[in-house]
Amino acid sequence: MGDLFSVAIVSTLSIGEASQVKFSIDLPVQFRDIDVMGHVNHATYLQYMETARVELARSLGQVKKGFRSNFILASARCEFKKPITDERRTTVTVWVSRIGDRSWDLDYSIHGPRRVEYAVGRTTQVAYDYKTRSAVKISGRLKRKLAKHVDLPVKFREIG
Repeated sequence: MGDLFSVAIVSTLSIGEASQVKFSIDLPVQFRDIDVMGHVNHATYLQYMETARVELARSLGQVKKGFRSNFILASARCEFKKPITDERRTTVTVWVSRIGDRSWDLDYSIHGPRRVEYAVGRTTQVAYDYKTRSAVKISGRLKRKLAKHVDLPVKFREIG
């Protein structure tokens, strides 16, 4: 039996910038993802983003002992562009769009095999000490690892 998902690191070039690395993961669209309207349910997009986030965190050494991490999620945003109706697989690409003293933003693109973009998103992670139950400064080591995945932030629609 094959893996449910596969991981790839893709290189992108921005005009006037050096090569940046984005992290991508391919995920199957499963029967349970489809709602009564015949498309992937809105909450599932956040699950797709979560899977990409956890796999990126694993690759950076942030997830240890099963699913224990050294961060918490402070916010999540997902903007829907087009419904996923008949794809068997989607790709979630994730990159770092901001690094602060105690938090960082990850931006996401959920797209199909022909690069059709279904959604974009952003989550804010906070470095966290579970023993003291408080936010902590991001270590220099983690900042250096995150910096290897920095690219331009997602542009969300203007509201108002």
